[in-house]
Amino acid sequence: MLKRFSPVVVLLAAVLIALPACGKKSAAPTVPDTTPAPIPAPKPAPNQNQGTGGTQTQPLDPSLPNPPTQKPLFANVVAVAAIRDANMNNLKMIGLAFHNANDTLGSFPMGIADKNGKVGLSWRVAILPFIEQDALYRAFKLDEPWDSEHNKKLISQMPKIYGPARTDTNGYTFYRSFSGKDTIMPTPTMALTAGKVVPGVKMVAIPDGLSNTLFVAEAYDPVIWTKPDELEFTPGKPPRLGGGVFNTGFCSLFGDGSARFLPMNLTATELSNLIQTNDGNIVNLP
Repeated sequence: MLKRFSPVVVLLAAVLIALPACGKKSAAPTVPDTTPAPIPAPKPAPNQNQGTGGTQTQPLDPSLPNPPTQKPLFANVVAVAAIRDANMNNLKMIGLAFHNANDTLGSFPMGIADKNGKVGLSWRVAILPFIEQDALYRAFKLDEPWDSEHNKKLISQMPKIYGPARTDTNGYTFYRSFSGKDTIMPTPTMALTAGKVVPGVKMVAIPDGLSNTLFVAEAYDPVIWTKPDELEFTPGKPPRLGGGVFNTGFCSLFGDGSARFLPMNLTATELSNLIQTNDGNIVNLP
């Protein structure tokens, strides 16, 4: 005699048989995740020079060239030592020009004044006659600012002495000086004469000594070479130096005309002492 099953039992059995088929039908094939994991940014070494200064912005004027985007310019170049030596030779020639200008003008030059009563052209333009660039110097309208329609046309004629060796920086230079109180380029306190060199610090006004005072260094951010835009300095908060040209240090020019390659791990205090002209603190460099 056959057993009779209740309708409920029959219905439950049918549901259980159908479940695997439904699950199999709805399952989607698994696609492996090929998204690469983010690469963490390198951590700065202890005491690494991390002064003020950051991302170089594009110029607002579309007629101006764009700055170089690769930083550092020379990170994995076999001949990096030769490039570094060439850059330091450039700085030595710049130092000689500073001293020749001082002998002629009575002070180190800050730039050239425009007819608006401001520093309109950089010290790099002011020392052109002292680096055998008289023709280029005369091509400028000295009483106009660096970005006047006439003077902008001369940006592309940047002397090679202002750029890193073996590369074209599109009219930008990493060689910048320092501006502000107790630097070699303080804020002018006298009325400026249009088209004339703006006097900076006199040699006798550097009690720390020329050999202990930074005049020019490779900054992290480059600037158009004719623009009077130096690195603003606040004691204890030096601008960011190095990292734009080399990843291990930066070429620098001291007031006595000597050039040195300084490491990136100088502290903010050490850099501040090197930049200030009269703080009385001498840095023992490596």
